[in-house]
Amino acid sequence: MPRRKNHQEATQARRFFKGDGHTMLYVEDNPANLKLMETLIDRMAGITMVSAHTRELGLELAEVHKPDVIILDINLPGINGFQALHRLKESEATRDIPVIALTANAKPSEVERGLKAGFHRHLTKPIRIHEITAALESALEAA
Repeated sequence: MPRRKNHQEATQARRFFKGDGHTMLYVEDNPANLKLMETLIDRMAGITMVSAHTRELGLELAEVHKPDVIILDINLPGINGFQALHRLKESEATRDIPVIALTANAKPSEVERGLKAGFHRHLTKPIRIHEITAALESALEAA
């Protein structure tokens, strides 16, 4: 049964994104999470994923590709996700791009902190298809 629900959610996402030609940047150092997101995005017609395994590369790719939305793992080595968000908001090229935080830290205080810092949404791992789809839809409508 859960498999059917995921298929239905992917079908709904496919309908929303079809033909829109959006680009999403996913900044994540865990290869399994990258692969999972890639598989999810591949099911969504009209959206392309660019990925980076370090926050520094992610910031560079954001400047170059100017994606429509960024999903950022906020617990990567190096600068933290809040610092990365600050840099994105300082740059004229990236300041208006919605950034979605993704983290294993599900504490309500961390979610509130992320939203106050300026993240469009604050999602927790493990990745849930319906949450990612809803967050992307909301971010693309806001962009």
